[in-house]
Amino acid sequence: MKVMLITLSGMTKRIGWFTTGRGPGSLGLFSMMMSKIKSGEIDANLSFVFINREIKGNHFRAKLISMAEEDGIPVVILPSDGFQSDLKQKNMSDWRDAYGKAMRDQLSRYDMDFGVLAGYMLILDPNTCQQFDIINLHPALPNTYQGTWEEIVRRVALGEDKTYGAMVHICTPELDRGETVAYDEFDISDMRKIHRSPDELSKAIRAMGVRREAPLLMETIRSIVDGDMIIRDGEVFDRNGAKSKEHRCLSRTIDELLN
Repeated sequence: MKVMLITLSGMTKRIGWFTTGRGPGSLGLFSMMMSKIKSGEIDANLSFVFINREIKGNHFRAKLISMAEEDGIPVVILPSDGFQSDLKQKNMSDWRDAYGKAMRDQLSRYDMDFGVLAGYMLILDPNTCQQFDIINLHPALPNTYQGTWEEIVRRVALGEDKTYGAMVHICTPELDRGETVAYDEFDISDMRKIHRSPDELSKAIRAMGVRREAPLLMETIRSIVDGDMIIRDGEVFDRNGAKSKEHRCLSRTIDELLN
């Protein structure tokens, strides 16, 4: 049964922010989210920031934590790399369930209307996906590639894709296969003409993707917060409660924001 947190109409939404905080992309997403909240463009608050890694000299992660703490946002760190290592070696599924329970236990003191995975490098366990509405930013177009951005961009560069982009989807136990909430798509034909080597092409595609991923995620969050889209039980509905019949493409909106 999905946990139904009390959310009154017109009240500021409470968002749980999940990240591994590995690099500049994760930090950039968090920075933009905080900027949108402070400017009033997104009427929401972050209830917490959950990180599955200790700082370990990572200055991006350290900066993200510092920014959250300066704004009074609780930071919850539960390192996954050292969590029940014996169980992880024996049974990954059981380990994921155990880690998910430990995570939910630590987050139970905070209210959350919905969660956002932004640079979070773990697969969520089934119970967490069933109990909470959580969206994920994934660096691939709907119904295409799974995996990390490095793997996906490399496959795109070596393949014959004419377009590339990213999507925001609902988290499910099946990796990167939850229902699409919104997506962005852009042409990469000119990049293929300019950059002949796979390495150069990969860098160019990734650079453009990073530039567009942040506004994609922000616009998706804003639409959910404003009630234009409703996430419920793994499905997407419009503000009238009707089931969405097609994925929402935000490419034109992102073009306008970046130009």
